Amino acid sequence: MSENIPVNLYTIQKPLIGETAQNKRLTPLTRDPRNDVRHVMIRYKGKLPYRPGQSVGILMPGIDPLTGKPHKLRLYSVASVSVGDLGDSQTVSLCVVRHFWDNPKTGEKKIPGFTSNYLCDLKVGDCVTMTGPVGRHFLLPEDFKKRDLVFTATGTGIAPYRGMLKEMFEAGFQGRVWLYFGVQYQDVVLYDDEFETYRKHKNFFYVKAISREEKNPIPDVVPTRENRMYVQVKLCQDKKLLSEVLAKPDSMVYLCGLKGMEQGIFPVLDQIGRELKIQGTLVEKLKAEQRLRVEVY
Repeated sequence: MSENIPVNLYTIQKPLIGETAQNKRLTPLTRDPRNDVRHVMIRYKGKLPYRPGQSVGILMPGIDPLTGKPHKLRLYSVASVSVGDLGDSQTVSLCVVRHFWDNPKTGEKKIPGFTSNYLCDLKVGDCVTMTGPVGRHFLLPEDFKKRDLVFTATGTGIAPYRGMLKEMFEAGFQGRVWLYFGVQYQDVVLYDDEFETYRKHKNFFYVKAISREEKNPIPDVVPTRENRMYVQVKLCQDKKLLSEVLAKPDSMVYLCGLKGMEQGIFPVLDQIGRELKIQGTLVEKLKAEQRLRVEVY
C-alpha cells in the first residue's frame, strides 16, 4: 500500500503556499509558554494528498540569525484526517507546541525555537510555505481493520493518532485499539474531548498518564524520575493484557513523541517478551516483523 502513497510533491525549490485558516490554543492560558499548544489549520489550493502518519515541512520566512542562511525546514506531523478538518481536501492541520532550548555554549536558557514560535504566532490569513508530504513508515497498514493496535504518545506526539482513529472508526474498525497518552497535567491532555467520545466503541481503550499529578505505584518494577507517572508505567500495569495482544502475529505498536519514550517503553515491551518466552527481545522481533513503528524527535 505505502508504495502508492505520494511523497515530496512539494519541495524547498517548489513549495506549496497556503494560508492560515485557524490557530486555536488547546491548553489553558494559565499554563506557561512551554505548555502553549496550538491546533494550526492551513488552507491551500491545489492537491496535497496526505495520510495521518505523514508529515509536512514548514519553511519559515527570513534568515536564521545563528547561521546567516535561510531557516531550516522543520517537519510537523499531520494532525488531521486525509480530507482535512473541513472535509474538502483543501486544509492540513498541525499540532504545535512552543519550543524553547538552552544554549550550552553561551549558558543562555529558554531560547524560543524559531519555527514552533512562528507557527504558534500565526494570524488567520498569514501565508505559510510548505513542503511534503513526507513519510510512509508511520501509516496504518492496509489491512488494519482486524488488527489489534497499541498507540503510545507523549505531548504533541498525539497528532497522527487524531486522524488515524477517526479514519479507523469511520472505516468500520473491528480490531482493538489502545491509546496510551502521557502529558504533565490533566488540563493539557490534547484533543481529550475527541478521544473521550471514542469510548462509545467497545474496542477502544484510552489510558492517560499524568506525570505531575499521579505517582508511579511500581517504582521497583519500572523506575521513573521522581516516581512520576509515565506511559511505560501504565503499559506495565496492563502487562497481562498486552502480552495477550502482542502474542498475536499481526498486532502492532506505534510510538510517537519525545525520543526519551523509547528508553522508557522498550524495556517494558522486552519484559512482556520474556514472559512470552520469545527468542531474543520483543522489540527486535516487532521491528523485524514491521510491527513496531516509531516516530520520535
